[in-house]
Amino acid sequence: MSSYELFKLNDAGSFGHMPLYIDENQVQLRLSKPVADALIAIKNDVQNLSVTPSAALGLMKRYLQPLLPIEHQDVFSKFNKPSWVELHWAFPDVAFRGGKSTGLLADIAVSIDLICTYSTFPPRDFPNLEEIEITNFLQMCKHLGIEVEQFIRYANNGKFDIFRSCKYCWRQPVPGRFICATHTAGNKYSPIKLEKGTHLTASSSSAEYKEGKRQKKIFDKLLNQILTKEVWDFHGSEFNSQILLPSAGIWEWLITRRPSLAQLLKEHDVAIDDDNIIESLLVLLHTPEDLSESLLQPYTRTNTLIKSYPFLIWPMLLRAEVWLTVRNDLRNNWGGTRYKRAI
Repeated sequence: MSSYELFKLNDAGSFGHMPLYIDENQVQLRLSKPVADALIAIKNDVQNLSVTPSAALGLMKRYLQPLLPIEHQDVFSKFNKPSWVELHWAFPDVAFRGGKSTGLLADIAVSIDLICTYSTFPPRDFPNLEEIEITNFLQMCKHLGIEVEQFIRYANNGKFDIFRSCKYCWRQPVPGRFICATHTAGNKYSPIKLEKGTHLTASSSSAEYKEGKRQKKIFDKLLNQILTKEVWDFHGSEFNSQILLPSAGIWEWLITRRPSLAQLLKEHDVAIDDDNIIESLLVLLHTPEDLSESLLQPYTRTNTLIKSYPFLIWPMLLRAEVWLTVRNDLRNNWGGTRYKRAI
């Protein structure tokens, strides 16, 4: 259950007609006083009314916008006549700007979510947010004026998504599954392995699956750690820090921000100049062999889009960097030594 659900009324019907179905006591306990007061004021203003997205936007501008620091008060200005789904996107936008799960911006983000979700009963069901690295990648692109959504992200009636990945690594998952061929237990699918550096692979798909599952918690923790640091760097530099993949000097960027991947390229002795480095990365990370046509198609589509728009490889590189780092650290501690890396 989402932590936000703790704010809702346990029995909305017993509280009469209230278009904002939230528990004031929970609001006061869990949000800072200025934000809690603003949210309760909104609840009082809309009592016995039907709340439209435009009305909700007006109330957010009246009560929440003044609480935002000056540099973030533009968050509501982009809306004209939003739908509930469009208005709800202000929630991850504000959360992203805050960069952490507590504090003023985090509380305001939660308030936006509560207003959009609990101004009807039963609550509105919004589409699931992206994986955290995709959400942050899209937000950074937005701040830089890069319109990612103009690119053909989805195909095959929505079944293909260039940003979809195996929950244990960076590869496209098997269609209809959450894991890739490498991490599919059993022999139905041929595993995808890095050709050199055999110390980075297991002896069978079953072993890969077990190992991926075993290191999942460490993988997620390190991914969040690296992502949080880069988001803070991005905001601290007023969006000037080169967090996303550059158009030139990619090798130098890899050395600085994705050192495990840079080491992998060196081990394979592949081309690292700007004209060829994306191809080198895709060959090593995302070009499987011995797969059926249906299993191969997501890789082909992904690689074709990335070759045309190289900056789209950023989420894949982040996940691959984390996987390689965790795997190398774990294997360096084999032989009876416990995993002690502080992450």
